[in-house]
Amino acid sequence: MLYNEHAYYIILRRKNRGSEVLYNIGSESSITTVLRLSGKNTDKAFRSVIEALARQGAAIPLRVSDSEQVYSIREDLGPVVGAYLILIRRARNIEKWGKFFGELLDGRYAGVAKAFSVFLEMAIELSKTTPSRKRGRDYAISSVVADALSSALKRFADRIAKVYPG
Repeated sequence: MLYNEHAYYIILRRKNRGSEVLYNIGSESSITTVLRLSGKNTDKAFRSVIEALARQGAAIPLRVSDSEQVYSIREDLGPVVGAYLILIRRARNIEKWGKFFGELLDGRYAGVAKAFSVFLEMAIELSKTTPSRKRGRDYAISSVVADALSSALKRFADRIAKVYPG
């Protein structure tokens, strides 16, 4: 696979027990899986992210097959996607958040993309100091931090959407 220097990747893997979305940051020499999402809305969430990024010309397919889809994300939107994936963690209404994400990428919410980037950075930094539970694979963002920031991001996004009436 061809990886760019300090690039962002979103991967959908279909397995026998369901699908998973992986969000990776890295270069050719080192890839870090930052976050993993799974569950019944995984395919829908992945599709909504790719469609929103495609409208911006920000998703490049690197490998697409029945079992795996790998996309490179444009560098300026990589951190925004990472924060969005934290936001939709355990979300019930993927359509609502998908609409918000599309509007965010379209520029409706001035300055919020930068705030999302800071949320991602904060999640990674907090996870470095949070004790991890050794249960399988380790990710750059701990599940405890992801859960806490997911709730915070949902509230933040709801408030922002109210400030910028449609």
